[in-house]
Amino acid sequence: MILHRIRYPRDLPTDKNKSAVRPKLLMLHGMGGNGSLWRPIAASLEDDVDLLCPDQRGHGGSLLPSEVNAYGPLDYGQDLVDTCAEEGFSPAWVLGHSMGVRTALGYAKLNPGAISGLILVDLGFSGVAGGGIGDLLGVFLDKLPSTFPTRGEAKEFLAKYCPDPSIAQYLLAVSKVNLKTQEVSFPFSQSALLKTIEGSKGTESGPWMEAFARDTSRPVYVIRGERSLVYDRTEYLAEMEHYATIPNIHFSEVAGAGHGLPFEKRAEFVAFLRTLLFVQ
Repeated sequence: MILHRIRYPRDLPTDKNKSAVRPKLLMLHGMGGNGSLWRPIAASLEDDVDLLCPDQRGHGGSLLPSEVNAYGPLDYGQDLVDTCAEEGFSPAWVLGHSMGVRTALGYAKLNPGAISGLILVDLGFSGVAGGGIGDLLGVFLDKLPSTFPTRGEAKEFLAKYCPDPSIAQYLLAVSKVNLKTQEVSFPFSQSALLKTIEGSKGTESGPWMEAFARDTSRPVYVIRGERSLVYDRTEYLAEMEHYATIPNIHFSEVAGAGHGLPFEKRAEFVAFLRTLLFVQ
């Protein structure tokens, strides 16, 4: 599937020699998000970096017919194979946040040669999608109304029922308001998100990460928000120990950050990205 996507800068550099040496960064949103969420971070990078921000399947402009049931990490990964080939967007660094971690690793399994390095933010590599709150997230999505009369009512519902406050903020950030009626809706298919959770159950993406790191010798950065409820710290520490013998897999925690780490600590996160993109 060729995904709907946004490319930054909107106007590509006219100097082909300069464009050829600019680093590329593929940015993958989490469950319920879309590519436009990356705009504030892209604004700090686009003068020097080519960025591609797709809406993943079931989200934003990449919705599929309701009868489609293919929402496993490799289905998401194949979409990146198709979309990046269409855009000529490789080799590129791949940044995945939350659900985007599994997509990034699916892409790494299917097309490792297209990836300069992986940046995997706040999701573990075993269990159901959504890390430690996957089942709770499924229950929440099942009861989430498709629309709310006002933004205030949407905010109240999310604060009461969403299993993680960072996810609630995330959903509010992508919500759409009808200017005539003030009705609030979300740019994703609830059915697709529930199928994504089911499609990820039992998927061990850790072996895909390990194979990528060993076979390509390219860097992998695993980052957890210190206050995250999604990437459980016990799971994080166990995975850090498990992969300790692979020198190009690097684990780190960001103090004071939750699951929304890239947005909660935007300046620090952009500085970190610049270090990777321009030093490696």
